[in-house]
Amino acid sequence: MMASISLASGLDEYGSVKPLLFQALDAPNGTIQGEVTGAIAEKIKSTTKSTSAVIATVTTIKQFKQEGCSRLNLHLQQADVMTITGKVTDFVVDFGLNLCKDGSPPSESIDLDAMARALAH
Repeated sequence: MMASISLASGLDEYGSVKPLLFQALDAPNGTIQGEVTGAIAEKIKSTTKSTSAVIATVTTIKQFKQEGCSRLNLHLQQADVMTITGKVTDFVVDFGLNLCKDGSPPSESIDLDAMARALAH
């Protein structure tokens, strides 16, 4: 999980959100923040037409009984985005996901009955 110091935000810089997610699983307070670069940031910047940094904050919502597994919230934010009405605001999006340190979802978060029904079709 490589990170370098970002020039603009003063936060560590990450080429994807993946290392942030895994670092949040080990963070003492359950939260990690960094500037996202790479393909995700470029897609957001091209969509919003803002050159401001894309900041990711990952917080732990819940720790599962299974060791090393948590429910995480990935919050992406970019400042200085022009709306269609001409106002400048922040672009914000949140994603929730269940993740274990080995990259798998926690077993207690899997609905086996729903999975069986989906596979039956």
